Amino acid sequence: MFHQLPSLNAIKAFESAARLSSFKDAANELNVTPTAISHQIRTLEDSLKVRLFERKTRAVTLTKEGELLAASANQSLQDLLSTVNQLKGSPQTFTISTTNSFAAMWLVPKLAHFQQRYPDIDIQIRAEESIIDMEHDRRVDMAIRYGEPPKQLETKTLIHQPLIQESIGFFATPDYWKKHNENLSEAVFFCTQWKNPNLPNLGIEETIKSIVANTQPHIRYFNDENLTAQAALSGQGIAIISQLAVANSIKNGWLMQGTDKMARSITGLHYYLVMPKRLKTNQAAIHFKEWLLLQ
Repeated sequence: MFHQLPSLNAIKAFESAARLSSFKDAANELNVTPTAISHQIRTLEDSLKVRLFERKTRAVTLTKEGELLAASANQSLQDLLSTVNQLKGSPQTFTISTTNSFAAMWLVPKLAHFQQRYPDIDIQIRAEESIIDMEHDRRVDMAIRYGEPPKQLETKTLIHQPLIQESIGFFATPDYWKKHNENLSEAVFFCTQWKNPNLPNLGIEETIKSIVANTQPHIRYFNDENLTAQAALSGQGIAIISQLAVANSIKNGWLMQGTDKMARSITGLHYYLVMPKRLKTNQAAIHFKEWLLLQ
């Protein structure tokens, strides 16, 4: 029945090279030489009588036929690995990509609850600011992104699911508020400048200027919300930051929201889920998505 199928080693070599867009990286992943990967793929192409990769000087890219086989190979190997892990009692690894701040200040503190509920799913987090190509990068199973989800929530290959719309407020230590609440002209404000240039302007600087009347406010910027929060936690100033990012600090009494005119909130952007359609029936993806929506 399956005698016409290529060898499993050839499929593994091809899938790895397709996912990583590199014969060298595939060789490192599979503990073989790049020559061995190249030979396996060449043999596979000869047996199928199609070209799977366009070979360039410093990179390889999939042909249309290669993209078709890559999707099928990845799904088949994922299913096989899931079954093998189930038989061995090993946890299924599921990799999430998200921003550093969301990982550190929201996802990681809550993750123990998910792991207790689903001990057979091993969640791996890739905290990074770069945007992963979810259609082609199979090192990541799911991404939680910051911004505005696309109007078309479902495309040919991806599913987008809005999770949380943030509310941005003014937060500082209790001592800092005591010293500066009456004289905000001497206060220091910390804002986050996101690396993604496509995010819309929320008018935070204008809001600060409208509050601190008749003087130029002292505003300092970080490119990571973690640093914005840490600056406020160390008593250096007032962080204009998502309530999601400081929820734990508020709960412990380390930070508090301002009062009077500093109690205002700014409607922020969304955190939303991006998942390849090929994982639509994956049990780990289903469980993690359902868990996120309940938080």
